Amino acid sequence: MTGVISLHRMLTLRIELVGSDPLIWRTMEMDDSIMLDEAGLALQCVMGWEHAHLQAFHSINPYFQRHSDEVITWYEEQSRLEIGMGEPQESTTLGQALNAANGELYFEYDFGDCWMHKITVESQCGGAAGDPRYRVLDGALRAPLEDSGGIHGWNEKLGIFNGDPVPGLVEDTADDEADHIIWWMNWRGGRWNPFNPGEFNATVAGRRLEMLSTQGTGGNGLGRWFESMDPELRLAMSVPATQIGLSLEPGGGPAPAWFVELLRPFTVLAELCSDGLNLTKAGWMPPKAVGDFVERSDLEGIDFESGSSKRENNMITVARLRDAAQRMGLLRKAKGVLTTTQRARKLMGDPTAMADYIAVRLAQYKGNDARDRNIESDSTFAGWFIRAGGYIPERMHRYSAQPELFLDKSEILEIFSYWDPNQQRPVNGESWLPSVEEWYLVERLLEYRLHREDKKEELNPRLAELSRYLLQH
Repeated sequence: MTGVISLHRMLTLRIELVGSDPLIWRTMEMDDSIMLDEAGLALQCVMGWEHAHLQAFHSINPYFQRHSDEVITWYEEQSRLEIGMGEPQESTTLGQALNAANGELYFEYDFGDCWMHKITVESQCGGAAGDPRYRVLDGALRAPLEDSGGIHGWNEKLGIFNGDPVPGLVEDTADDEADHIIWWMNWRGGRWNPFNPGEFNATVAGRRLEMLSTQGTGGNGLGRWFESMDPELRLAMSVPATQIGLSLEPGGGPAPAWFVELLRPFTVLAELCSDGLNLTKAGWMPPKAVGDFVERSDLEGIDFESGSSKRENNMITVARLRDAAQRMGLLRKAKGVLTTTQRARKLMGDPTAMADYIAVRLAQYKGNDARDRNIESDSTFAGWFIRAGGYIPERMHRYSAQPELFLDKSEILEIFSYWDPNQQRPVNGESWLPSVEEWYLVERLLEYRLHREDKKEELNPRLAELSRYLLQH
């Protein structure tokens, strides 16, 4: 379709990856008043690119008409400053660019691999108030893998993946080279969901557009974590988040019933301190109160204290429970007396409400902003993210019967550029990556319960369920 494109309209766009055979294509709706920098990010979402490279728009394909003076190119600010030429994406709308290009644009992603997309307008209509600014409609085949060598490199790798003979491989090592390429394709493209070059996942594309429309922020645990990041990191993390079915707004149902029961000790503590509990001169709960707490919480033996006299200073789990209750605003210590807060009094009669409150506090990011990060909090969220994606972050799992399920938290944390002072290098698979105290406590309580019930094999499935709940709550 050619001709003048009227502004402030909803356009139905067809996007084709130039040179792909069979053709990789998408259709989507997009508001023509969107600036090109955001339009490019939306195109990356529907195509399946990972926001890992620079982007540009062209009025014609510059590689077919290299020396044409008629080519208009719109660059991002970073590229424009480096190249010293081009029009700005940040102040040009999609409609304006289409007008300048006579209704047809070319979108380039990754100036090394040079993925070129032809964009045409299939139809246009007026948009209603409240309609999404972009929406995926249809498509075929997944996008090529990042860094696969451009369209020719991708076609070659795809042929190897499909078992086709490929010229150019040394005969003696052809099988080894082919096996390595297939391994790389599965590793690069299938970490969070199985790699299938013949599949276009419109659901994932739609989730990515939703995250883009909110600038990667939201009201649940994952949304609060994302909000602490720079916009570029949110974009990068949105790719695996959508692939494992996570969103940024609260949802996902109530707390697991076993989690509600697991947190019952907090209610017991609040009840014990409802009339005020006098602490010892050293600041500990008196042994009788500790004994009552352990008995009523059904925690006998959790800290290997089996005697009749229970001392808080010898019971690390009990001490951590009390400290956590104080940090979360359920208990208050003043003048040697431990007292239940008004908030805790409201929650004591409703175990589900108590669990929901603790879950929100647990999934509250503890850093201040993108430049004042908290490694304990980031490490905890990274562990939840890994578990929600079907992996296990515990390093001992490398030596289990299923080592392929292990994924180290450092692979997530490296995006924050954390430095390991002990090793004098960036955080890695050998770095100590602590979690927040409250998460250690939850893990300990769950391990204790499952050990008593002879259900130790349920530990990782339950932690995965809880991780997804905490991220989505």
